[in-house]
Amino acid sequence: MQAHLRAPGEGASARFVTQARLVRIRGQNVLFSASQHAIFALNDTAADIWRLLEEGLPAEAVARGIARDRIGTRDAHGQVKSALEDWQRLGLIRPHISPHDVAAQGYVSQMLSVAGRRMRILYPKAHALPTMTIFRHLEVGEGDTDVVFQLAAYAGRLHLFRNGEWIVASAPNEMATILKGEMLSDVLRAATYELALHAAALLKNGRLVLLCGEPGAGKTTLTLALVHAGFGFASDDVALLNADGCCVGLPFAPAVKSGAWPLLADYFPDLDTTPTFRRPDNRRVRYLAPKASAAVTTESWPVGWVILLQRDRAAHPGLDPIDPVDVLRGLVGGAFAPSGELGDTGFDVLARVIASVRAYRLTYSGLDDAVGLVERACE
Repeated sequence: MQAHLRAPGEGASARFVTQARLVRIRGQNVLFSASQHAIFALNDTAADIWRLLEEGLPAEAVARGIARDRIGTRDAHGQVKSALEDWQRLGLIRPHISPHDVAAQGYVSQMLSVAGRRMRILYPKAHALPTMTIFRHLEVGEGDTDVVFQLAAYAGRLHLFRNGEWIVASAPNEMATILKGEMLSDVLRAATYELALHAAALLKNGRLVLLCGEPGAGKTTLTLALVHAGFGFASDDVALLNADGCCVGLPFAPAVKSGAWPLLADYFPDLDTTPTFRRPDNRRVRYLAPKASAAVTTESWPVGWVILLQRDRAAHPGLDPIDPVDVLRGLVGGAFAPSGELGDTGFDVLARVIASVRAYRLTYSGLDDAVGLVERACE
């Protein structure tokens, strides 16, 4: 349920929108978040704070409201401050703001195109860099806009809006990852395709190489090493399979986790100076945006090769042919269909693709060996 509040300033006058429901069950205060499918237990003081927020009271009035003989004014302010910080971090409340409330911050605009979807991002001037640099290879000229994402800075956090509707808030160094995810979701909702394949896509000799693998197989590091070797970059994570059997990559900048930084240092000498961001799970990442000349941003391409990755430090490197069933498993695993399930049409398209490609399992430990094997396979 939501408290309908007027736009506030920061600090004690701040008002909040509640995004969960409080109920009392057999003497226990239970907070239910439908969006997160999560349940939280509250003590009686926290429940009182929540109810006052639902009434639309600002933070200062909430603190006065819970001040009792047993709770001094200082303790009340401290408990309200702690509760508001925790609930914002958990996504249970948010400040009642809109993009218009913070328009005086001034904005920097960036127009992007991904799979033909035109997106405008509006950044507060103080927070435009370094985030906008990781999307620079996707920039296009002005024109019609399909969707507008706007960031608003408020009380030390960035709030993300989509076409004026609030989506999420985060620490500033987490927003790049969140924004990338929201743009990906927007494309998957709006684009026309048969199947979204969980695969990296690279262009070689007019055809795509699809790299598939379980988490930890090294898909991102190998993708970047192949781009360094001269392959075109079409996607690090998702490629859209169309009804004609061709694929369109979603060329968002690959996120390189900290454990892979030493592996890529020889390929990208500037990696150590690349800005560090955090994912919502608190893992550190650096985004390696490809040069605009290497990015394949709009075209669809036939698939020439499918390579399933198997990283094994003890095994001898090799590239071995695999049968159609293994290819199918590799492409369907983690795939997403717009209707929610792979229908007959989508399966027929996928079967035609599998029948026409050269498919291998790549076993490797070092990147140099892997790059050499893939280059020879794609000659």
